[in-house]
Amino acid sequence: MKININPVLRKEAKTTARTWRIGVLIAIYVGVLASVAVITFGTFLKNMAYGGSRYEELPTIYMAIESLQLVLILFIVPSLSASAISGERERQTLDILLSTKMSPLSIVTGKLMASLSKVVLLIISTIPVFSLVFLFGGVSVMHIFQITIFYLVTALYVGSIAILISTFFKSSRVSNVVVYAVGLFLTLGTLFITFIYFQYINLKYVSTGQSTVQNFSAPFYLYLNPLWGYISLVSNQLGSGAAIPRARTVSQYANTWVINCIVQVTISVILIFLSAWKLNPIKRYNKKRISKI
Repeated sequence: MKININPVLRKEAKTTARTWRIGVLIAIYVGVLASVAVITFGTFLKNMAYGGSRYEELPTIYMAIESLQLVLILFIVPSLSASAISGERERQTLDILLSTKMSPLSIVTGKLMASLSKVVLLIISTIPVFSLVFLFGGVSVMHIFQITIFYLVTALYVGSIAILISTFFKSSRVSNVVVYAVGLFLTLGTLFITFIYFQYINLKYVSTGQSTVQNFSAPFYLYLNPLWGYISLVSNQLGSGAAIPRARTVSQYANTWVINCIVQVTISVILIFLSAWKLNPIKRYNKKRISKI
């Protein structure tokens, strides 16, 4: 039985497999995570030797590893996807690609899957690093499964944003800058706006003689933020949210990260279709034809 593989994905996979860059990338990626894990573990064992057993610090090791991995994913995915379409324009091969029997949707999905395949390889290669936390317990296999699913969804979300932005620009440098700017706003920008809003609500309650607000309803735009889902997931996995201050105050519901994942997947699908629509040469031809008339 012959399996039909997207031609763009097949071509990118062959090109990647023949280069040494992916091997170096995996080595550096795993090396950074392993170094952080070893340093954190060494500090824990040293403190345990001098101060007795402090197993409540074990979740810190797990959180340090998964937090670093999320940051690396947020930085690596845009660099892999932002030049997917704009790079073809720079090499003057986009028109050739569009002249084939492949649909714009197939081209977009192929480029996106080619970028995400590298990220999936990086995520899978770091699973042994996460197994270090099993030595003393406190983290289950389900926790690793949940955070892995969240990583994959986040990679799809960020990658689809980068692909869409890449369809608007002819330069890969400009595309990269815009993608990182949008990513910075979606992650840190929305959290900063929410923090200011939270402080304003607190001051409003205090000025009326009431205690500070205890129940905080999350603004809808926070569900567009991967960090929001991450805070909810860590708070759900580690219990009281002591690892992240105010995690329980802000992230009230245990299923917030699930909603965040659903929103990310939904938006990713929409952005993929928008990218294909933007890339459609027939649409551009009709637009030029109408302008001449």
